[in-house]
Amino acid sequence: MTDHLNSQNKGVNESDKGGQLQGPRYATVLLELNNEYKSADDGIAPGRSAVTRRQLHHFNLVDDETVVLLYHFQGDLEQIEKVLVSAPDVLNYDLVDQREGGGFAYIHCKLKDPVRSIISTLHQFEVVLDMPLEFTHDGSVKATLIGEEPVLGEALEAISEIVNVHLEKTGTYRPGVRDLGATLTDRQYQILTVAVQEGYYKVPRQATLETIAAKMGLSRATVGEHLQKIEANVLSRIVQ
Repeated sequence: MTDHLNSQNKGVNESDKGGQLQGPRYATVLLELNNEYKSADDGIAPGRSAVTRRQLHHFNLVDDETVVLLYHFQGDLEQIEKVLVSAPDVLNYDLVDQREGGGFAYIHCKLKDPVRSIISTLHQFEVVLDMPLEFTHDGSVKATLIGEEPVLGEALEAISEIVNVHLEKTGTYRPGVRDLGATLTDRQYQILTVAVQEGYYKVPRQATLETIAAKMGLSRATVGEHLQKIEANVLSRIVQ
């Protein structure tokens, strides 16, 4: 794992052009939590309940022992409340129901590893964690870290000693690009997520509209229409 991350981190520790710094860098990674790690909201996980975590929008450290989290979840409100009521590490919570079978959960809970160690490492290397964090279908956490070279690569190495880290991409940080996701509807976000996961946007293309439609239980025409709207929305905002 460490050797593999070392080779990937070359992209983090190198500038875009001519060996000259181009400003802050970002690294988007998947943090793969081992089964030994259990959290207060562990019941809200893919394949374990009717509720899944979609994004972690905010977290604030109350003290060295507790943290406040704001989750965006998808699923049944009653189910998430059952999970939180029975979780021994949850000190307080509040739920906000929204349309389309989801909502937000405010959770005040005890701060435990690996989260405690990861946060401490980020502070040590003065690396910023871009929000929101995203949860994949297999329970991994997709995070974007922002920092100067070569500190960003060093921080990734340190975090890889805590959890499994898979580097997805890195480059010069451009503020505001990730906010484009907030302009999508829940259905558009779901379809785009499946399209990316199946390789629809890879070169060469590894999936078709039919592949995505089958995964989503939708028609090919519906998927194609949604992707056209997504692309028109996102691309037009990039060039504005």
